[in-house]
Amino acid sequence: MAKLTTETQRKSPPSEKKSKSKFGLSPTELAGLAAFLLLPFVVAALFSGQIPTFLSPSTNTNTSQNDETQTPDPIDPASPSLLAACYNHTYTTEIISLDPLMIYINNFTSAAEAQALINLGTPSFTPSFISQTSGRTAVDAGRTSHSAPLDDDHPLVSCILSRARAFMGTTMLPHEPFSLPQLVRYFPGQRYNLHTDFWPVHQRTRTTGPDGVVRERKFNRPASFFVFLRDACVGGETFFPGVDVDVDGDGDGDGTDASGPKVSKGEKDGVPMGVKFRPMTGNAIFWVNLDQQGRGDRRVVHAGLPVREGEKIGMNLWPRKFYS
Repeated sequence: MAKLTTETQRKSPPSEKKSKSKFGLSPTELAGLAAFLLLPFVVAALFSGQIPTFLSPSTNTNTSQNDETQTPDPIDPASPSLLAACYNHTYTTEIISLDPLMIYINNFTSAAEAQALINLGTPSFTPSFISQTSGRTAVDAGRTSHSAPLDDDHPLVSCILSRARAFMGTTMLPHEPFSLPQLVRYFPGQRYNLHTDFWPVHQRTRTTGPDGVVRERKFNRPASFFVFLRDACVGGETFFPGVDVDVDGDGDGDGTDASGPKVSKGEKDGVPMGVKFRPMTGNAIFWVNLDQQGRGDRRVVHAGLPVREGEKIGMNLWPRKFYS
């Protein structure tokens, strides 16, 4: 315990008489008595885990364990301050490729938003599945992660979707919705082999129009956002082998750290190709899946590379476009 130095602890000069309180105790003796009386409260706080909250951030002690049973960070997704900050959030962008269009978004979500979204989805994680051309879903050996849908009526989720819609501008019409946001979680060894987010054949759905008439409509995913929400891992990059761009360093340079650059050259079967993105909490990748005629672009086939250590959590945001 650090020694508390106060004016009353200085040694009195030889010629100076030590003062006494009205109880006959010196200041030093009074300080000792106070410490003794406060001892039970200090011990109780220590064992209740409250001591670290009294410390500055630089001295706070992290007592959580980095394993699969780690309890979620106590961020309230419905916090008024979190929601207010959400609608005032800003980010920056970097063009990775113009054809196909691919944009890297720095700070698409804040760290607090990322953790709150994880907290919302964690109770709903189940083994991931793939969506087949037939419209059916199935568990597949090529996708070994876990997934969880997010309620798009939740205020925080709604705010994030509004942010994504604003990013797309006029390319997304007011009546065109997003699919339910999907969290994906990867532990060591888990991956998602090469795939596209769009369907080769437009899917069919029934919707009710403003006139109350139910109609069958065709839809697909014209674009994708993949947002990194937790980067406590080694590996787990998102790899696009068909997007062949010159990767010189790290774009604006603010993404290189001890774990390497955020954007780098990919590799397949020992041959350098494409581009890969290292998980970085809060950052996102946006790319276009379909051309103006609704045809899929096979160049944006991509994979979630295996996580070698730790845990990776991301979020898929898929806008829907309807076709006649």
